[in-house]
Order: sequence, then C-alpha cells, then structure tokens
Amino acid sequence: MNEAISKAIREQARTITVGTGDAAALLLRVEPGTFSLGSPPTEEGRLASEGPVRTVTLTRPFYLGKYPITQRQYRAVTANAPAKPADPDVAIDQLAYAEALAFCAILTKASGVTVTLPTEAQWEYACRAGSVTRFWSGDREEDLARVGWYRENAEHGARVVGKKPANPWGFHDMHGNVCECCLDILPPYETISNLDPVGQTSDRRGIMRGGAWMHPADYCRSAIRLMSSDRFGGAGLRIAVKG
Repeated sequence: MNEAISKAIREQARTITVGTGDAAALLLRVEPGTFSLGSPPTEEGRLASEGPVRTVTLTRPFYLGKYPITQRQYRAVTANAPAKPADPDVAIDQLAYAEALAFCAILTKASGVTVTLPTEAQWEYACRAGSVTRFWSGDREEDLARVGWYRENAEHGARVVGKKPANPWGFHDMHGNVCECCLDILPPYETISNLDPVGQTSDRRGIMRGGAWMHPADYCRSAIRLMSSDRFGGAGLRIAVKG
C-alpha cells in the first residue's frame, strides 16, 4: 500500500487523498456504527426490495469519497470519458457497471491503495448519517430539493459536484445528481447478517444507490435500490477504501 496513505489510515486520519493531480479524490473516514437499513412500509415511495428494516452494525471503519467522481477525475485515470458539458467538475455518468469497476482497478494500480466501490450497507450508512427519514435532510420533497439534484431541478443533466449542502458527515450529492454503483447486491433483507452484510458480487452489475438527475423524488431516497444495467444514463460512482 502507498506508505503515506497507509500511515494516515493507521493514524485514523479524518481524510485521505487517493490519486494525484487531476485524479486526486478526497475521502472521509466513516467510523463503525449501527443503523437501520431499509425503509418502513409506511415510507412514501417505498419499494418491496427495501425491507424489512434491519438493524445493521458495521464493525470496521472505511473511507468514502466526499463527492461522486467527476469527469476530470475519470478522464485523468482512464484517459476516456463520455462527451459532456465543458465543466470538468460535473459528475461522471453514462457508465456501464464494468467501467465503474475498471476505474477502481486502474486507480488502485496507479495510487498503491486498494480502491473499491462501497457496499450497499456502507453506502446507506454514510448517506443516512444518523437519519431515519426518506432523505438525510428530511421527509419532504422540499428537503430533497435543498440537498440534491433530481428531475425537478437538475435541468436535464448531471451537475457539478459539491454545489448542494453536505450531509452531517460531510458527504455531498448522496441524493440525486448521479446514481452511485455499489460493490454488491444484497439478498432479501430478512436473510442478511446484522454484522457487515455483503451480498452477491458481479463484474457486470450491482445495485445503484441515491438516484440521479432524471429521477423523481421517490427514486432519490436513502433506501432506494436500483439495479444497474450494461449502460445507464445516470450511472456514476463514488469510491471507497478500507479503514
């Protein structure tokens, strides 16, 4: 592992930076803890795959990207990115799931630290940041509009990252902007472990979290789970590193 990053992780640094130059990505440390995974039957917009609510404990810390990966970062790592507006700090989207995995693999080799996608449980834990509401910011659509880009305010495309308020743990754009690919696909929640649950993994598909710029409010909730496909217009990524 990259010695500087390894030292920072051992010392439980609040932040680490993976990559250099235009590829540099800032990650925030997430401490272990317990949360309620999924949504209750009474939640507006709920899908059956989001329940039953399970009390889940993540026993190990991890680092998660403060923002979704941008076009600038994606192009610096892969030398390729879909054609997009002029601003390179727009979140990368239009990715196939395999491309999200490939980005992590290339950045791992270049940086000397193992970079992955977050698990579903890690993603939802970091998104909720202690909340139990539809969005980390509340239950109303107005609460979403304040913190996320979605169908009603995104103006038909992905947006520059970090322009909406961060959640209480410091993460931006967890709701809307781009869907974020996760490492796994959890089985029905009644069957999962209550400690560090990880589901099936695949090199072709995974669950996407958070919703995207083209989605209605219901599809941008903390608990929403959308299956990735080989090519989806709103698919992007946020990276993770073990703590």
